[in-house]
Amino acid sequence: MGFLLGLLTGAVVALLYAPKTGDLTREELRIRSEELKRRADELQKIANDLSQQAQVKGRELVDEAKRQWDKSGVGQRSTETGARTGQGGPSAKS
Repeated sequence: MGFLLGLLTGAVVALLYAPKTGDLTREELRIRSEELKRRADELQKIANDLSQQAQVKGRELVDEAKRQWDKSGVGQRSTETGARTGQGGPSAKS
């Protein structure tokens, strides 16, 4: 975003110091601002697409991790071990 702001500022300064009539300068500013807006819109669409792809990939990774966790049975073994040794909660204290 800073790059675009710097680009716009540089373009405005260059246009204001160029030896052209006011009408030509205003027209050129209008054209360049429209082009900059179009480019910003394109970049926003690309960023949104990348964000959506990252969200989908993140969900897939979480689901895969859950499947691997369930498949390994690690969570189930720890509760079974606690029940056999008499540990695991308030009911274990007598």
